[in-house]
Amino acid sequence: METDLSRQIGFLLETDKLKEVVRLNQLAAGNRRETTAEHCWHVILQTLTLAEHAPEGTDIAHVVRLLAVHDLVEIDAGDHWVTDDNRADVKRREEAAANRLFALLPGAQAQDFKDLWLEFEACETAEARFANAMDAFHPMVLVFASGQPDPTHEPLSAETMRRTKQDHLAPFPTLWAYAQELLDQAVRDGRLLP
Repeated sequence: METDLSRQIGFLLETDKLKEVVRLNQLAAGNRRETTAEHCWHVILQTLTLAEHAPEGTDIAHVVRLLAVHDLVEIDAGDHWVTDDNRADVKRREEAAANRLFALLPGAQAQDFKDLWLEFEACETAEARFANAMDAFHPMVLVFASGQPDPTHEPLSAETMRRTKQDHLAPFPTLWAYAQELLDQAVRDGRLLP
């Protein structure tokens, strides 16, 4: 007989697969690419560390909940650099993954987790905006603040990165200024095209 607990354990076992999803970004040490599970943990730690940059009244505990589930869909959909060419396909794959994964949980909890994922994706609440900023900032810190060689971003320009990150980071001026300094330094070091 299936119980709520057995469904929750099944969900946890299924989401353990996030540890196997290899992302495009390298670790700060530059010795390998990170997994999505590592990204989720580290972006949560980054959020707790940089919480002072969230607007007053932002519920950081809720931001953490959003970040804990935001990339679970990569178990099925994988990690992708989203472009105009693949945006619709990635969205379709991620929605299908969200439907499958969150349905593993018992009723109300399934809806709660899916609602968190949808809130993150919609990026309309203060918490979702800060969560998205943290998610956009995290790979920049690993890749560009580390000073390590990074073959992942060689074909990209700093200007492309600015356009990609601006919507999520510009509302947080200190973080956006730091991100732009990272890009400028990467250009000076010859790690990114201007």
